Amino acid sequence: MKLRQNKIILVIFLTMTFFTLCGAAGADEPAKLLILPFNIYSDKDLTFLKEGILNMLSTRLTLEGEAIPFSREETLKIIKGVAEPGNERTAVSLGLKANADYVLYGSLTVFGDSISTDARFFDLHEKKTVVTFYEIGKNNSDVISHINLFASRINEKVFGRESDLPQPAQKKPADESRRHPEAVWAEGKRIKTNTEPPSAEVPVPSAETPAPSVKLSVPFTKDSLISAEPGPIFAGGIWKSKNFNSQIKAMSIGDVNGDGKNETIFIGERTVFIYRYTNSGLKKIGEIGDGSFYSFLGVDVADINKNGKAEIFVTSIHSDNGYLQSFVLEWDGTKFAKIVDNARWHYRVLNIPDKGKILMGQKRGARGVFASAIYELKWAGDEYISVNRQLLPKGMNVYNFTYGDVLNNGQEKVVAFSKRDYLRILDRNGNEEWKSTERFGGGLTYIEFPSEAASRIGSLEETDILYLSQRIHIADVDNDGKNEVIVGQNRDKARRIFSRLRMFESGHIECLVWKDLGLYPKWRIRDISGHISDYLIADINNDGKDELVFSVVTKTGSFIGKPKSFIALQEIPGSY
Repeated sequence: MKLRQNKIILVIFLTMTFFTLCGAAGADEPAKLLILPFNIYSDKDLTFLKEGILNMLSTRLTLEGEAIPFSREETLKIIKGVAEPGNERTAVSLGLKANADYVLYGSLTVFGDSISTDARFFDLHEKKTVVTFYEIGKNNSDVISHINLFASRINEKVFGRESDLPQPAQKKPADESRRHPEAVWAEGKRIKTNTEPPSAEVPVPSAETPAPSVKLSVPFTKDSLISAEPGPIFAGGIWKSKNFNSQIKAMSIGDVNGDGKNETIFIGERTVFIYRYTNSGLKKIGEIGDGSFYSFLGVDVADINKNGKAEIFVTSIHSDNGYLQSFVLEWDGTKFAKIVDNARWHYRVLNIPDKGKILMGQKRGARGVFASAIYELKWAGDEYISVNRQLLPKGMNVYNFTYGDVLNNGQEKVVAFSKRDYLRILDRNGNEEWKSTERFGGGLTYIEFPSEAASRIGSLEETDILYLSQRIHIADVDNDGKNEVIVGQNRDKARRIFSRLRMFESGHIECLVWKDLGLYPKWRIRDISGHISDYLIADINNDGKDELVFSVVTKTGSFIGKPKSFIALQEIPGSY
């Protein structure tokens, strides 16, 4: 009897063990992967790559018993109505909605001849990114090797599968001075020299989103400000708009319709364009033309009349007689209407530290391009009137200066471009305290005026050309308690030898800071092919943080083709 009872107990034990093991095996289901179509940022149509990347990743990440991606049909249902699923917030939301275990998302960014692949593999249970991927290639075919490598890293790190793919070899540092500027920008490398002290490396951006929100630390120290060397190249989160068939001459950013959100305003030769940043890029809100006899010189945005809607100040000149016929636009609830027309002012809005935005104006001179006096302008009910003549050194014009505590010692100084685009620091009496050894700025917008030694042939009169200076910004851009100077630097093929001809091939933007004896580079963005026509410190994407925003002309208009420009933003070191 006892033996029979033992047999029964043994059978029950074996049966329970069997069902326990079966239950455990059934509970260990394969992980569900949601692979989202990549965002593609390019002026070319590369949508065919989306399908290819989706298929490649799905094949390479299907692991029997361990990982099963959603099918193409299931994925399309999940992302229905979502324009760009390739950013973290959207990707995580879609992954949770699909009850997935992991979500994979990323982007391809094409700049010039380079293509970058940025991607992330996110664990929805741990609520963190477990694999981050960033690689640069020279053409579309390199994307295949990027996808293979990314899938391999996921299989190794997440699922413990060894890879038979060769890892990229470590390259020897190249002589950065001999490289094409686009390659340096694309790789986001920091230029180092033997004389530069060691400091933290610049973080390389991963999966870029239309509204970058990558957390960045300040990778630079006071000791790295060596006067003989360029500042480290900053390669933080970047975003590029589509190409516009217009030569962007100038731009500005502000809330022009009073809804609490900023708009982006830029001008072509005779047209004002008004756009709003969205998740799918810049969306056009309005476009205002002003006839064929005018040429636009500049645009600024600021709420000078204090009614909650920023005015759009457009400096315009008559193409034939050279007279100023500027105007101001304001949103009236249904359209952008002119509240001032045919004004005889060159307009410029300066954003002065601790003072805010101030509208400056300067009239045409009787003999020269500019009158000697520069005024602050204020709204007087139906026009802008001059109220404060500015105490400035001789030779200043409304475009070539700003002022503020650039030395960070509590004293206000004037920072200005010289006639040959050297950067200068002066006191209000014109005493020069510092001058750069290299040229900065470099604009293509100019004014023609009669030459003092003009010769005539019939009714034709010889003219000279004055190129207008680019902006100078003084601001504490990285929130370290000290003001910096933000200034552009375009590279002229002819080294600005010719007074009437400029041929810019590339440019970058630098952040300079005062140290001991002068302004020295703190950081700069990568060189960009083309001509940087304008640059701002502003919140273009309405995320509550200022970005470095700049416009780039890649092709000027001619009888054989249309002009091309784009707008880009880059995160500011230390501000994120």
